[in-house]
Amino acid sequence: MKHAIEKYIPELLSQYDCVIIPGFGGFIGNYSPAVINPVHHTFYPPYKSLLFNIHLKQNDGLLAARIAHGEKILYEEALERISMMVVDWYDLLEKGEDLLIDKVGRIVRETDGILQFEQDHSVNYLPEAFGLSSFVSPAIRRPGMQDKIEKKINRYINAPDGRQRKLSRSLKWAAIMALPVGIAVYLSVTNMDQIRDLSESYSTFLFPKSAPVTKKAESAKKTYVIRHTAKAVKPVAKITNPVPQTKTEPSPVATTMKETPEPAANKPFAIIVGAFRFKENAVNLVEKLKQEGYEAGIFDVTKTGLFRVTVGTFESKEEALGQLTAVRNQNYSAAWLLSK
Repeated sequence: MKHAIEKYIPELLSQYDCVIIPGFGGFIGNYSPAVINPVHHTFYPPYKSLLFNIHLKQNDGLLAARIAHGEKILYEEALERISMMVVDWYDLLEKGEDLLIDKVGRIVRETDGILQFEQDHSVNYLPEAFGLSSFVSPAIRRPGMQDKIEKKINRYINAPDGRQRKLSRSLKWAAIMALPVGIAVYLSVTNMDQIRDLSESYSTFLFPKSAPVTKKAESAKKTYVIRHTAKAVKPVAKITNPVPQTKTEPSPVATTMKETPEPAANKPFAIIVGAFRFKENAVNLVEKLKQEGYEAGIFDVTKTGLFRVTVGTFESKEEALGQLTAVRNQNYSAAWLLSK
């Protein structure tokens, strides 16, 4: 599904080297120098190459602020539109279809869950290369010794009768040496296997064979594995002592998640996974959370009219932080702790 706010992503890439889509990933720009294709004689100007990192999901406010300014809406509503766009993107990838972002590139989900990103090279986001384009240069032909000999022979053949000059000393020697050189080349080509065996036998006698060097079969292309689908974006609210995420692999729900208590507004701490201006969107997220095994519900309504969805409330802060870590390690990395 095409969203109107996608147009702000290429605008930010032309100004910044990192643009994060909260809850989905980030695009990183790197400088690539000019290159020459020696086969096609094509010259390419320097450009900004783009990489996609699935781990850059935390909201830095850049994209939401640009959308709010461009669409003349509130910052909270901009966050909600980003959240809806990310949900549609994940649904598209789960169906096996390609995600096309205009002027940015194409994202494909492989059968093993790996996301492959291919940049759209029709747009150059490097400001220093503005106005530069690729061009093809004709091949430069450098005359060699063969051309020089052919010119001298042609001058001798085309000379008028009775005025033909004698061949020069170098041409005589070239004619004399042509036959033995041709014979030597023929023998070397026909006996190449014997020469190679002889060179290998002498090389093994002089230098011991070294162990074969194994090459990594792993491709140099950067790929990123997406293990869970995040459909909630971190809302703008005060976060009380967020727990830093670690790079360790998340453990299964059965060993980490505790039984989530029934949401109650009278407890001082709550884990919030989403905030929506429309109640229908909040109810849809609650139903999805319940299908995943969470005892979710609508916690409250903010002064600005946002319906906040929670997966549990707690009496103690320590218990809430422990549960918050478990929730973040699952499908909802943008979850945060609300303290009354």
